Amino acid sequence: MELKTEGIDLFLNELETHYKISKDLKNEIIGFIQNSDCKKIEFSDFKIGALGLALHDGVLINKKVLTNSLEFILFVIFHEISHQYQFKKYGDVVMYNCYLGDISDIDSANYMKYTEEVADKLANKKIVDLQKKQLINTQFKSPELYKHISFQKILNMVTHFKSDMKKNNINSSEKVSRYFYNSVRV
Repeated sequence: MELKTEGIDLFLNELETHYKISKDLKNEIIGFIQNSDCKKIEFSDFKIGALGLALHDGVLINKKVLTNSLEFILFVIFHEISHQYQFKKYGDVVMYNCYLGDISDIDSANYMKYTEEVADKLANKKIVDLQKKQLINTQFKSPELYKHISFQKILNMVTHFKSDMKKNNINSSEKVSRYFYNSVRV
């Protein structure tokens, strides 16, 4: 399979140094990533506790998740790649609208919670598919991380980000992407 996502070979090598991955599982991971049109993927050290970050031009996964089970790291990867499918479907203007648009903080938080919960569901669906194919542990239960995060917490995050972006004259998708990239990556 041709590797068209920048960094995917290094990403998979890093994954394989921590986990035993069958050829079939590796192909499933590659297919899911590449079908999303993800332009770049990498493991990175993060300044904050986030597990991953999806931007319109790629995905970063926090290296700290490599201390968890293979199934958990796959859930995180699939969650972030699910956002790539959202960027592919809606475009970066729509996806970043909750930070750049003239919509209320409450509507922005609702949109962010929605996109995160959809990403959780898509990641869960992929995990279940791999379990049915007996490629990963069938006892693993997807955490559906955003289902348990309060709306108030998301509202606080969105309000903070919007305020900081406005203060720093961040007014384009490229600038939003750079802002988040610089906020999380060491």
